[in-house]
Amino acid sequence: MADSTRDSQRIAIIKSYFRKIDGRDPTFLDVVSDDVQLFFPKFGIGHGKAALALFGERLGSDLASLTHDIDGFAFIVAGDTIVVEGQESGVTRAGQRWPDGIVSEGRFCNVFEFDGLKIRRIHIYVDPDFTSSHAERVRLLRGEAAPADTTRAVVNRYFETMKAGAAPEAIAALFSEAVDWEIAGDTERVSWIGRKTGRAGVASFVRDLFERIEPVRFEVGSILVEDKRAVALGSLISRVKSTAKTIETEFAIDFTIEDGLITRYRMHEDSFAVARAAV
Repeated sequence: MADSTRDSQRIAIIKSYFRKIDGRDPTFLDVVSDDVQLFFPKFGIGHGKAALALFGERLGSDLASLTHDIDGFAFIVAGDTIVVEGQESGVTRAGQRWPDGIVSEGRFCNVFEFDGLKIRRIHIYVDPDFTSSHAERVRLLRGEAAPADTTRAVVNRYFETMKAGAAPEAIAALFSEAVDWEIAGDTERVSWIGRKTGRAGVASFVRDLFERIEPVRFEVGSILVEDKRAVALGSLISRVKSTAKTIETEFAIDFTIEDGLITRYRMHEDSFAVARAAV
């Protein structure tokens, strides 16, 4: 009877822990021991409440929301260890919802070990690629042949989202966080070009471009693809809102695509025409 009561108390603590995680309530640390051990794929092993808090901050920097189906949890109790199987869902900072119900299903398994009524070990087993962005690896594990136009598809998606005026964060989600991005030119006169860092830099470029430039015509004539590399050739006419001057130029955009994300971006255009129109 005593063991049954203790097990019920511990399961209630675990449910409370998940509710606080979903609500971004920092008091979730109150239910763990000072020397708690954490494991999460790609994060590794952490020790102590500070490591657990750091993990939460890093995960939260990528996720706008996280929700666990607490009522649907399955519990397996073995002494001081309780295993939880369940499902979770969420939205990334870039606005992507998961799971997609096709590849990602939001399934996870947590192993909790207790010392009395304090959690002293949390090992989390889940695919950290919440949105199934590792396209090449997904195809490999599902036994699907990689389409020859994977690189072309990513480039086309970039142009489609730009033309549609999608949210800057949604466009930035097409890029790797470590993207090597640059549009050469006179950055003193043309504030939106230059070198950008990470998805935040890409989003900043898109936001500035949409605010300062009115597109008149944008045409992609051809996209040349070889393995991970693609070069898009085209022409554009744009109007600078602050000066009412027109930019007319041909362009070449050099892309490198890896694991379904743009890792390198170079746009080559008539930088003199752009700078002249900007002032």
